[in-house]
Amino acid sequence: MKKTLLATAILSGLISATAGAATVYDQDGTTMKIGGRAEVRGLFSDEFEGTMKDKSRARINFAGQTQISENLTGFGFMEYEIKPDSEITTRYLFAGFGTQIGDFSYGKQDTANVQVSDMTDIASYHSGQQQYIASTSDKQANTFLYSGTFADALTVQVDYQAIEDKDMDAFAISALYAFDFGLDLATSYADQDEENQATLAAAYTWNDLYVSASYAVGEASDGDYFNGALADFTSFEAAVQYKLTKELRLIAIVGLAENELNSVTIDSQDFFAFEAQYRFNKSIRTIASYKVNNLDNKDNELLVGLRYNF
Repeated sequence: MKKTLLATAILSGLISATAGAATVYDQDGTTMKIGGRAEVRGLFSDEFEGTMKDKSRARINFAGQTQISENLTGFGFMEYEIKPDSEITTRYLFAGFGTQIGDFSYGKQDTANVQVSDMTDIASYHSGQQQYIASTSDKQANTFLYSGTFADALTVQVDYQAIEDKDMDAFAISALYAFDFGLDLATSYADQDEENQATLAAAYTWNDLYVSASYAVGEASDGDYFNGALADFTSFEAAVQYKLTKELRLIAIVGLAENELNSVTIDSQDFFAFEAQYRFNKSIRTIASYKVNNLDNKDNELLVGLRYNF
């Protein structure tokens, strides 16, 4: 395993979306950063009786790290989200230790599956369907997580979720291997009570082009289908991103999913979406994303927004 501690990488990854995060303290091996974003977004669809649904939000986060010894660090991260006319919610709240054999943390944080689902979850709004069951999702409370990187290429994560409801504890394991020529391959498995999910993903980066695909299978209880009975599901998501210029990038997403019980199949996802981002600089960008929904009785939708990172 590489000797560089992973805590810095984990915290940097979480605040990477807020590129302007400021270091407010850096002394005697202890650092603290503050970052966030303000997003004003409107969702247009025939689904609404009125003109537009407000999807605006703001986030603020705090990341800290302290060097305990040559091979041991402590770290913590918390992030809050504010939506118009609503209470403040906690998105992340966790702390842990970074060691030479990996990072160990506890709190409300991403599960092991997220490093796999993130490979196709690259759009601002219309992506991310491979967190199909709760134990594969990001921002899960009561989560114990181990993350270790070996030979600068293989990242292994294992999590255990201690749920307060009886017999609802969950676990997940994932592995991602990054080749030095731009190819990433990943897999994960998650289990909770009767539900389970196995996911495979691949991604390739070549200059300004990024292409990825993910496929998930398992069993899930979804109240929207079969009256909540346990059913088999399959889910496919593909993503493409191309940076036309330093400022302009285009993203395309395809999502397909179905649930099956007793030879009866119901489509739960069938769409494609196109997004354009124009990043004036690292702090401010505009976003426009259009989703074509192919499911019966579902409407297409357009999201437009302006985002400022600080």
